[in-house]
Amino acid sequence: MKNALLTFCFLFVLVMNAVAQNGPANPAVEKTSNSVTRLMVQSIGLNESEYIVVKSLNQERLMKAAEVAKMYGNDAEMRDARLKEIEDTFESELFKVLNSRQVEAYSEFKAKPEGNFLSMVQEVTKASKN
Repeated sequence: MKNALLTFCFLFVLVMNAVAQNGPANPAVEKTSNSVTRLMVQSIGLNESEYIVVKSLNQERLMKAAEVAKMYGNDAEMRDARLKEIEDTFESELFKVLNSRQVEAYSEFKAKPEGNFLSMVQEVTKASKN
């Protein structure tokens, strides 16, 4: 039991260190990913280890989305296609972490305004411009 607890603590510190080093340079991404992940915890029922993974996935997808929005600001068709790819990749990685009940809860969460990926991207890009 002690070994399992020590191993968990070691892994937690290791993951937190990696997140701190690779965290987003964009404060809007950080704020939005924290907010969305907290909402997902409430809606989906994530445990602590799932929270850490989902927060990292959210940060990664929002960083990529902000880059795409900046890169393809004048080409809506290409921007939307790239954002769809980012969302599909996010969901495939997310579904590896979640159980079937949580996947269903995620589908419900995604239908809500606060779970809408495009509104998250708009929030991040607006905050980045300011």
